[in-house]
Formats: sequence, structure tokens, C-alpha cells
Amino acid sequence: MKIKSAILGASGTVGQNFIAMLSAHPWFELAGLFASKDRNFSGIPWLSPFEEPSNYSQLRVEKFNIESIINSEIRVVFSALPAGIASEVELELQKHGVAVFTNASAHRMDLNVPIIIPEINADHISCIPAGTAPLIANSNCTTSGLVMTLAPLKDIGIKSVKVSTYQSISGAGYPGVASLDITNNILPNIEGEEIKIERETKKIMGMAGSGGIIPHEMDVFANTFRVGVTHGHMESVFVEFDEEISTQDVLSRFVEWRGTTISRDLPSTPDSPLIVHQNPMRPQPKLDVMAGRGMSVGIGSIKVKRNVVSYKLLVNNVVRGAAGGSVQNAELAYKAGLLK
Repeated sequence: MKIKSAILGASGTVGQNFIAMLSAHPWFELAGLFASKDRNFSGIPWLSPFEEPSNYSQLRVEKFNIESIINSEIRVVFSALPAGIASEVELELQKHGVAVFTNASAHRMDLNVPIIIPEINADHISCIPAGTAPLIANSNCTTSGLVMTLAPLKDIGIKSVKVSTYQSISGAGYPGVASLDITNNILPNIEGEEIKIERETKKIMGMAGSGGIIPHEMDVFANTFRVGVTHGHMESVFVEFDEEISTQDVLSRFVEWRGTTISRDLPSTPDSPLIVHQNPMRPQPKLDVMAGRGMSVGIGSIKVKRNVVSYKLLVNNVVRGAAGGSVQNAELAYKAGLLK
């Protein structure tokens, strides 16, 4: 029997991607769509890179009321709430035994809330206190692509990471960035984004211990830009190691990496989490953003000089970096026996 689930913030861009990924999910049944007010989807434009569901215009969103979930059969919630609202709501649902898989940033740095990407740090699920419903966060959208490429290189000894991100307008939600600001322009800062990348990368790449997660010791430096692309964040990355490395070693690690064993059995995990492009003109958002149904990260322009590797990557910010990350985390919790 499928687990009854709900989406909070269902009418937004991330909420729509939750709908697309959960509408025919083998383990979860959508039993509620909630947002700030009652409305029909017929008046909401479809903004997801997935194909619009055939019944989209007939779907109805209910005004969110926490009691309507607590007193129902819903046991799993996928949260696309703004951080300010998520802060209180998610903890209240968890307290009442509802598992929360959140795209919001409100609790990412909390001691007992792991930021999980199943291919990388599935073992961080052990940080959830025994006897409580899971509250698991997925990372910032750009962080998700970055750490996917760092994971195969971790055991070489990463000393520092420098990343510049070129982020699509869908990352700002709907209606998002004003057209007069982004047209014929690049915005050289995204508020709060750089510190999120720096903190979350160290936490995800860290180790789970008895007192919580011990962050990785690497230095992380981030610069962020908003660019006029609909979907897909590009990143330029420089990774410094403690010792010299070879181009062939780096290529082999990227090509062969499949992530943790448990992640390979999850429905949303792509066959190839990383796709390495030999063509220096790839990856591109227009061509590659939906690789692996949006869950694969593309890598190109790999260069090695002594103990530094540089490359460019593409991550689907609304799938791998948002809704898909939370769905995959729910699948991990299901597989680990944490969902009843």
C-alpha cells in the first residue's frame, strides 16, 4: 500500500515539480495539495520542465491548515514553503509524527536535521533522533550539483573549493526576477546564496558522529550570478587537493562513480548520476538540463594542473536541486524503514 503524502506550497514552481515526480510514484500517493489559499490549477501556468500532467487543470489546491494534515492519514509531507513559514510548520508536523522532506532552507543547519543527497551521504540519516519522524532537508540548488562532483574526489584529500555559479531565473521562483533587470544583463549577486553554498557543502561532505554531523575541513569560496536562462544552473569549479593528481584519475572517478549502494535502488536515482562530456561546448542548459529526468549532473571542460582540477557543471535546479532531491530523500527514508 502506498504512503499517503501531501505537498505544501503546491502552486509554486517547486510544488509543480513535486506534482510531476509524485503523480505516478510507486511508493507515495498524493493525498493533498496545499498552499496559501484555495484555488484551482486552471489559472496557474505550468512552469516545470516536465510534461504537464493530463489532469493538471482539474487539480485543486486547498488553503493550508496544519490540523487538516495532523488529523488525516497523511504521513509524509513534501515542503516547498518559504523559509520563514517552514521554520515553525515543519517542526510542528514532525512533532505530530508526520515525516517532512523539505526544500526550504529553514532547518538545513539544525543539529538534528541532515542535508542528504543519497548518492553521497545516506549514512547521515542516522543523525535523526530515534523515535521521531524524519525531518530531512535537501541542499541549496547549486550546492547539490557541486557536491555531486566533489564526492568522487573526496578521498584524495580536498583542501579548498572555489566555485562561481550562473543561476537560471527559475531559481528565483514565480514571478521571479523582473524582466527589465535580467534582460540583456547579468545580476552579480543572489542574496544569501553564497553563504548557503559554503556552509551546506561542508556539512554534506562531513561525517556523521555521535554528536551530529562534523563538517568537512575544506575551505569553500562561492560567487553567484543570476543569468537569463529558464532552467539549469551552470558552475565553474576549481578544486585544490593536498597532493598532485592525474587527469586520468579524475576522469575515471567521474565516469565510474555511482554513489552509495542504497541510493542505487531508489526510483528517482538516475543510472548515471554524473555525465561526463568530452565536447568542450557541453553541458548546456538547452541540451542537457533534463538528463536522467533532471537528476543527472553534467560535467565538462575538465582540466588538471598539478594539485588543482577545474571543470564546469550543469545541475537542474528545480529537479536535482529542489523537488527531485526531496523525493529521493523520502525514498531513502522509506528504504531505511523510517516511514510507517
